[in-house]
Amino acid sequence: MIRINQKNILHFTRYYHSITGIYGNFRLKTLDQQHQQQQQTVKSDQNKLSFADQLIRQAFQRRGHELARLNPLARDDPSSSVEMSEIGSILGVDLNRYLNSVNESEETSVKSRQQFVGQLFAQYCGNGLSYEFSHLESMEEIEWFEQTIESINNKNNNNNQQQIDNDRIRIATSLLQAEAFDHYLAKKFQSIKRYGGEGAETMITFVEELIRCSQNGSTIKELVIGMPHRGRLNLLVNTLNVRPEIIFRKMTGKAEFNINDRSFIGDVLSHIYTSTEFGKTDEKQPLTVTLLPNPSHLEVAGTMASGFVRGRMMENTEGPYDHERNSRMERIPIQIHGDASFTGQGIVAETLTFSNVDHWTTGGSIHLIVNNQIGYTMPGRSGQARSTRYASDPMKSISAPIIHVAGDRPESVTKAAQIAFDYRNRFGKDVAIDLVCFRRWGHNELDDATFTNPVQVKSILKRNETIPREYARSIGMSDQDVQSVLNEYNERLNRALANSEQYEPPRSSDLYDRSKSWNGIEWPSLDMITKWKTTVDVERLKMIGSMAVNVPNNFNLHQTVKRVFNDRARKIQQNDGMDWATVESLAFGSLLADGFNVRLAGQDIGRGTFSQRHAMIVDQTSEDIFVPLNSLRDQPNYGQAGSIELGNSILSEEAVLAYEYGLSIANGKCLPIWEAQFGDFFNCAQSIVDTLISSGDAKWRLQSALTLLLPHGYDGAGPEHTSARLERFLQNSDSYQTKIDSDCVNWSVSYPTTPAQYFHLLRRQMIRPYRRPLIVMAPKMLLRHPKAVSRLSDLSDQSDCPKHFQPVLDDPIHIGGGKLDSIRSVIFCSGKHYYTLEQERERRSLNQSIALIRLEQLVPFPVEDIVRVLKRYHSNSERSLRWSQEEHRNMGAWNFVDERFRSIIGRQLSYCGREELSAPAVGIGQRHQAEIVQLLNDTFKTNN
Repeated sequence: MIRINQKNILHFTRYYHSITGIYGNFRLKTLDQQHQQQQQTVKSDQNKLSFADQLIRQAFQRRGHELARLNPLARDDPSSSVEMSEIGSILGVDLNRYLNSVNESEETSVKSRQQFVGQLFAQYCGNGLSYEFSHLESMEEIEWFEQTIESINNKNNNNNQQQIDNDRIRIATSLLQAEAFDHYLAKKFQSIKRYGGEGAETMITFVEELIRCSQNGSTIKELVIGMPHRGRLNLLVNTLNVRPEIIFRKMTGKAEFNINDRSFIGDVLSHIYTSTEFGKTDEKQPLTVTLLPNPSHLEVAGTMASGFVRGRMMENTEGPYDHERNSRMERIPIQIHGDASFTGQGIVAETLTFSNVDHWTTGGSIHLIVNNQIGYTMPGRSGQARSTRYASDPMKSISAPIIHVAGDRPESVTKAAQIAFDYRNRFGKDVAIDLVCFRRWGHNELDDATFTNPVQVKSILKRNETIPREYARSIGMSDQDVQSVLNEYNERLNRALANSEQYEPPRSSDLYDRSKSWNGIEWPSLDMITKWKTTVDVERLKMIGSMAVNVPNNFNLHQTVKRVFNDRARKIQQNDGMDWATVESLAFGSLLADGFNVRLAGQDIGRGTFSQRHAMIVDQTSEDIFVPLNSLRDQPNYGQAGSIELGNSILSEEAVLAYEYGLSIANGKCLPIWEAQFGDFFNCAQSIVDTLISSGDAKWRLQSALTLLLPHGYDGAGPEHTSARLERFLQNSDSYQTKIDSDCVNWSVSYPTTPAQYFHLLRRQMIRPYRRPLIVMAPKMLLRHPKAVSRLSDLSDQSDCPKHFQPVLDDPIHIGGGKLDSIRSVIFCSGKHYYTLEQERERRSLNQSIALIRLEQLVPFPVEDIVRVLKRYHSNSERSLRWSQEEHRNMGAWNFVDERFRSIIGRQLSYCGREELSAPAVGIGQRHQAEIVQLLNDTFKTNN
């Protein structure tokens, strides 16, 4: 639609939405009413000011932050003070003219104007606070900020003096304990890297103020924190009530969980996590605060926190998942960043980009940038650690406000937290706090910062007092008062240290204690590979099939999609050969019918990269969208059915995959699927695969059902868009090389060749009583291959077909007990390469002498199934065993399979395939075709 506004500026609006809302994007019924109310209640006092006063006020609002002196290390520098003559120059206004151009007829005076300027200075760049909000696109938000900033002191002055004094003592005590904890660890564990928070202790003040705000009259139910290493131990013990014994045990080399089996490896000290309940009292409402685990790759945890919150909202049918459209987004992601990593790590920009995107928003994150003015050893200033003025400048890309605050002003930090909390809850958007502080020691306590930052270190050492002691003195605490706090706290730590040897840590994560969706979830068997019944009643499948192609009346469906839907309906009803996408819709629908939710995320996944899925349809006139499978819950006897969410993502892989992992560990009743546009797109998210998906369970004892669909196959597309790098996922598995696997592997890796196998794989993810990631080498060519089809009988329990996923598929032309004496070669393969071999075998008239065996699952490695098949072909001692693959020799499954055949099965395979290559595939069409000829000749040659 094209419309012209009052300024004759063209705006192109694509109405790509559902009028009534769809699952994962339901709009609040009261949204318009709230919007109108905000417009009525948020009014500026601007009209009461003269035109000249308004200009000065706006100048402070736009550029007052440039006048603020927030750096604790430069507070005593004479050059840091600002004279009145300089203010106008920085603000870009003629301040002298403003002060001296008072007419006699005006009621104002030079003195009153000076007072007005002083008042604006105090409000917008004094008292350890400054703001950036004039860039916001909404006048509502700008006016709200004006009113909030100019009334924040009045708000706090409304408290009685006793309450103010109590709050100050509480803040001082918390800061003193934070400092004491770091000092205690430094004394008792001198050689341990603890990444202390000294110099940035008020980050604890900030988080504790958010907790206080959440419990005092708000609707917030949960805060989910994603943060890196700096100050983490302090937050765990002093704010989130983690037993100090756990920290002390970990520092002496012991495990954080009481688990002795091979599957648990633990993680480093600075990655410990927890979930804490702050109980209901007469004055406070209950609140859950969850600190998620983090990898050492910076900024990943914040994105995980957003996904975790989304998963918790889905689990509790809140916000965009509320069919009744009544509930709000009552869980807040708290993303804590370092200044250098916030501007340096690309995942930050990706996460900000989808913060306001349908199916990805969480109603706003609160970002705390712990700006210690250094990135590892790089000075954290513009021109060195970044190209922007402030570390917080990336927030402007999403029209988010920024609050700058001095890290040595605890009460200013609490005000910043209050403003951020109120803004997020009112407008449902991200907001950032730039906490200007410093780092007392090097990158860690064993690091010497003077090598690269001698001047900064000298500035730190020149400080007469630490931030906690300075604040305690400023509020009137005596040395005796301070020492009393420290003595009591240190005695508590001493008791914990003495008890740490006898203390038994928990057996599992307390995250599961806060989530109903993990009830009944078990741990996988250490002894065997279990087969789970995944078939579905045929009548239920037909019903699901009809819903999958259900189109509302008067919906203008694309003609091609209409033909596809008609074809699907016919094949389901006639039990004809169904293609990949049709069977996928049955798998999704059957999981919904069982009460599970499904979330499919990725780039244009509603349609599908290859125009195969069409799980979401778009009205060709209105662009209204409809998800047919979600009409299942409206049918009789399906009222408890789950829903499918189709989260078309931004063009991102790293942040999207980290987000989906966070969602997966939050919600055990949802099947989260990420589909890459092409298999190698996961390359951009390699750190997420390595540090979260493949190892999260082993490190953190957190299960995940996250499923990756990676389109894979050699079809002449060139070095990229060909390979999903199967070999990397095999290398990242903890499958045994010399003994038989069990269910207890870090993930499953499969390369299914039929829609039915894919159906059983997806259902197995949720039917079995534990959760494991699944890596699927997904099809491209097989999506429409005439032989890659399945019937309802392959999916249902009303036939003699297997009732579960089959890790190994025997050759269909040699099943049935016929004579096998004529077979001279058994060729093992995996994936769509089977169909190439099958066609070539028939062309060469070798059906009776060659058996083709498919390994549909590579992890866990199906030794028993392979041995069972091999026994059928054992009578001919001259029979050769071959492995054929389309990938190059240094890629694919060859090295993985060869080692296990030799070490476990005791048989030698010969390799048939392409030779080694530096890239996944060649980019010359003629060479690609020549490789195919060579590969097939090698596979079917007489002597091998």
